[in-house]
Amino acid sequence: MPANTAQQLNHVELVYRPGERALAARLFELLGFRVMDRGGMFLSAFVDAGTSDFLNNALYASEVTPEQWALDRALLDDFDGDDRVGAAAREYLGRLADEPQRSSHFGIRYPDLDQLETTLAAIESAGRDDPELGGRVSVSGVFRPGDPGAYTDVMVQAFVKTDVVAAGLLAFGQHVELQWHLPAQ
Repeated sequence: MPANTAQQLNHVELVYRPGERALAARLFELLGFRVMDRGGMFLSAFVDAGTSDFLNNALYASEVTPEQWALDRALLDDFDGDDRVGAAAREYLGRLADEPQRSSHFGIRYPDLDQLETTLAAIESAGRDDPELGGRVSVSGVFRPGDPGAYTDVMVQAFVKTDVVAAGLLAFGQHVELQWHLPAQ
């Protein structure tokens, strides 16, 4: 089948909180993406920083709609409560803290292990020390072949958790899987 007719994943659409467009761009850059902000509704990030193909291998982010933001805020308000929503949310988020592989996520493949390790170190530093990203991004798990919890022996899988952007409700945050594939034997 010719390359131009093959099915491909061409983009992931994400949302960010009101007023956090620049922070979403910083997060994308932290993940190693090239960001292009041409104004308008969508912020664009190229997974392969060496390309400018808006139609493939891209992430887009826009400000959350007022209706979704109202829902997210209502959920966040209930997370600490003793009602069913609060208890269920804490149980769900606790499970994902232990098993980020079970979260709704998307994956990004890195070309070499050093680039993945450098990216993870930058994420850990930002999550700990950055005035704006501190507490808003973290490495939630790294699974190497043979490690407890590893689902495969052919790649390193690292999961990044953030509430800066999400491909769903911001209240639950977003996991992004960063992976490096071992060379074929």
